[in-house]
Amino acid sequence: MSEPAPAADAVLVAYGQSCAMLEPLIKARMRSMESGQVLEVKADDPTARLGIPSWCRLSGNALLAVVTEDAGRTSFYLRKK
Repeated sequence: MSEPAPAADAVLVAYGQSCAMLEPLIKARMRSMESGQVLEVKADDPTARLGIPSWCRLSGNALLAVVTEDAGRTSFYLRKK
């Protein structure tokens, strides 16, 4: 899914991180955010395309958009519940 990017309130640049490390980083970053705010997660791990949407479903946070960029990089836009 590639959709227009919403405005992000915060950005987590996680290039080089495995999906196993991404989820704890996202959770920690979201703790400092308020309900309804949007976090942009920039990742280059191919498994993040499955892992981040799954984490959103399990955690109750909304996945608003996924934007694929050059060089295998992807931006995920998550709205905190």
